[in-house]
Amino acid sequence: MLILDTGIASAFAKAGHFDALINLFRSVGITTSVYEELLTPLEYGYGYPRTIFDMTELITVSEDEQKEYLRIKEKHAKIGKGELESIVVCLNRGYLFSSFDKKALMVAKEVGVEIITAGVVFKGLAVKGIATKEEILKIIRDIESSDNRAIVVEL
Repeated sequence: MLILDTGIASAFAKAGHFDALINLFRSVGITTSVYEELLTPLEYGYGYPRTIFDMTELITVSEDEQKEYLRIKEKHAKIGKGELESIVVCLNRGYLFSSFDKKALMVAKEVGVEIITAGVVFKGLAVKGIATKEEILKIIRDIESSDNRAIVVEL
């Protein structure tokens, strides 16, 4: 299973390409902290969180995972709650973690979580024949436009 943080889930959903993640990984989840973070844009009238809620599995943390979260938070206080909770779930359950946040990706790797960067997602879409190079470039442009984010990927 692939666990997403708020940033990457939002970017794909805002751009209208969340289905690309589902097509590539089949099983995609978000933690309760990420769910809670996505409630804010929903309250402001943005519809994209509904797409995420409808297409992902909601993952709740166990008591042991909550303790692990608190332990890691002490060392990595600058990483957001959604990212850290996602990392802990991936660590304990053997799931993959994806984020645009370089610090979160670094912490995940440091603690032994397998990460999936945006570049790997885009290359995976091509390798698995889910999208052509042109379609991937459109996804990238749509994310850059809708999320006000620059993405540099070599295909």
